[in-house]
Amino acid sequence: MMNRNIVKIAVLVFTAFTVIVFYQTYLQVFQSSRLFNHPRNRRTQMLEEAIIRGRIIDSAGRELAHTITAGPEKRRIYPYGETTAHITGYNSDRYGRWGLESSYNETLLGLQGGFTGDDFWALKRIGPVKNGNDLILSVNVNLQEKAYAMLGARKGAVVAVEPSTGRILAMVSRPGFNPEHIESDWPGLKENPDSPLLNRAAQGLYPPGSVMKVITAAGILTSKPETVQRVFDAPGYIIVEGRRIEDKQAVGRLSFAEAFARSSNYVFATLGIEQGSRVFAEMARSFGLGLNIPFDIPTAQSRMPDPGSLSKLELAESAIGQGRVLVTPLNMALATAAAANRGRVMKPTLVDRIVSPEGAVVWSGQPSLLWNPVTARVSDVLREIMVSCVASGTGREAAVPGIRVAGKTGSAENPHGQPHAWFIGFAPAEKPVVAVAVIIENGGAGGREAAPIAREIIRSVIGQKR
Repeated sequence: MMNRNIVKIAVLVFTAFTVIVFYQTYLQVFQSSRLFNHPRNRRTQMLEEAIIRGRIIDSAGRELAHTITAGPEKRRIYPYGETTAHITGYNSDRYGRWGLESSYNETLLGLQGGFTGDDFWALKRIGPVKNGNDLILSVNVNLQEKAYAMLGARKGAVVAVEPSTGRILAMVSRPGFNPEHIESDWPGLKENPDSPLLNRAAQGLYPPGSVMKVITAAGILTSKPETVQRVFDAPGYIIVEGRRIEDKQAVGRLSFAEAFARSSNYVFATLGIEQGSRVFAEMARSFGLGLNIPFDIPTAQSRMPDPGSLSKLELAESAIGQGRVLVTPLNMALATAAAANRGRVMKPTLVDRIVSPEGAVVWSGQPSLLWNPVTARVSDVLREIMVSCVASGTGREAAVPGIRVAGKTGSAENPHGQPHAWFIGFAPAEKPVVAVAVIIENGGAGGREAAPIAREIIRSVIGQKR
């Protein structure tokens, strides 16, 4: 009897020991970064006292974040304030970190290789003499300032990406906040109904409106390539399951390209129904809707209803960007980049390089393929119909003299006021160097409000390349 009890105790002790070992391994291997970066980790806060945090620098060498010291006191400075706040994020003892300050915290502290207890106490003894690594970004602050200024007082977002690499050239969200004043401004920022802390560019979810027609077009061109030759008789409306969807701006006989250029709801609702919910949903998913986008800062997942749940009416609405479909501006910028880059979507990135305090490049990013939603043939057709939208359709305000611009406008209905104004596009059409997505909340017509912002972003990027 005693031997049996000893065996039971031994088994219990061994089991408890095994659980502890596995849990310790889980914490150290899988959760170490999260625990290290947790805002309430006092050891990390003490480490920061002994380290001069690395800089965040734009593509032209301008500092977006740096630390100044005065004796033992250190202060984080953000020279461009609200303009780059949603990229840099903030670093606060009280409220933690966000943006690049959070996702690259260990790198900025120069501790991405890990640290030991001996390292910790050594740093505490010698004081704040260790410097962290610098982040060199793909973002150009001049472009950032232009986009922010053009949004004015309106809520919205702008994303500009290099199609062939995925490098983010500008990412603007408005309204913004000043990261230097995060501790004093925090209560007001949290209570502000305009949500200035929200990065609308990467986390804002909006109905896409007619910019969704790019994805609808991709679906029908993939499943029924002959559609490009079709001619449609558009009556100015379509009735689906008893509901009338208006289409007053595109009436009469329309080619496929004309229907796209004039943003025909009749034609694209019809094409959505023709391709069916499964094909439509699969194409939307291949463009990233419903998927996580790996990125340097947090993103929201665009939403695409399950195809089995879509009624015929919901399918028609989804095909023209209404209903339950919701997208982020970042996702639509990447979708646009697919049309620009022969059907390929490159992984989006903000950080180009990591540089040591001595100036050595310790890491350099390389372009990598994220998705390949359509063939080069389909992307060629998308390019040409998007060019027609800017040349002779609803996107005329995005035209840049001497440059073929491809684009699509959108005016997304919402229950809280005027439609959201959208524009997506890229240029030059033959060899694109920039793809852009612009949204203005409650802005009205995308062609009138969002397209001019895209035009100036395109003009600036191409001007820098020359």
